[in-house]
Amino acid sequence: MATTPRDPTFRVFTAEQAAAYASGRAGSYPDALYQSIMNFHHGKRELCLDVGTGPGKAVWDLLNYFDRCIGCDAGAEMIEQAKKDAARLGVTDRAAFVLAPAESCADTLAQPNFPPASADVITVAMAAHWFDLPAFYASAAQALRPGGTLAMWTASSYYCHPAVPNHEAIQRILTELEDGHLADYMAEGNKLTRGGYEQLPLPWSSSNNEPSSGLFDETSFQRRDWDRDGVPSAPALADGTPGPFLLGKSRTMEQAIATMSSSGPVIRWRQAHPEKAETEEDPLMVTEKRLREIMDGADELVGSPSCSLLLMRRKD
Repeated sequence: MATTPRDPTFRVFTAEQAAAYASGRAGSYPDALYQSIMNFHHGKRELCLDVGTGPGKAVWDLLNYFDRCIGCDAGAEMIEQAKKDAARLGVTDRAAFVLAPAESCADTLAQPNFPPASADVITVAMAAHWFDLPAFYASAAQALRPGGTLAMWTASSYYCHPAVPNHEAIQRILTELEDGHLADYMAEGNKLTRGGYEQLPLPWSSSNNEPSSGLFDETSFQRRDWDRDGVPSAPALADGTPGPFLLGKSRTMEQAIATMSSSGPVIRWRQAHPEKAETEEDPLMVTEKRLREIMDGADELVGSPSCSLLLMRRKD
């Protein structure tokens, strides 16, 4: 199995960057995503391990489904931000956060004093494309109960909703941001997300001498896609208007730009061009200007990335 290239961008965030990331990526994932995981999962809902948790965004949702959650991440400031937010939300009795890479996620169970192989579900939200996947799968299998669920999901490029006036022109500007301005700053992991994890190596993709070989049940594998290529999965409304995107939100331009600012390619561009960051030469500033011109004074950007969910079970 090919090892997915790791990206150090989020691992070396400062406290300020971690807080900004948590703010820029604020908000829950939709219930439909979690219901798909719960419908797939067989067994207890006592403990969920969220790997690559960042500032803990998914954990706040997962506490609605599990008695306890552990979040682990290789970024020290991400973990510190998650701990601060857990205290603010009053969930420190149910949520623990541990500094650890995905490739050692099984070791995190011991820190909140859980035995090995006690996780009912492992979730990975928007992070698997940065892992050393053979090592991660091996550690995940050690953390999961027999028959436990591994759920990994990602979001792709941003799509303007087809009900928005002039959506095709808006989409061309958004696509040019990624395929033009930021093309040289797209890491291999970014390409995997844009492809909806179609090319993400899976445990059974490995050769027999890989540590993850034979640990997960290939026959259990399922994937679920929503809104691929910007085509709404939801049925059209009664008046014929295209249905809503799963991750769709109406954002002000300021909110949309803040979210885009937290993406790896934007961060890497700004690190490479610090003197141009947030000036009129910054790709996001160029994009914002073009969008405002074509949207003719409107300040709402309605759209969303597509979403892809991969599900599998640890072998009994």
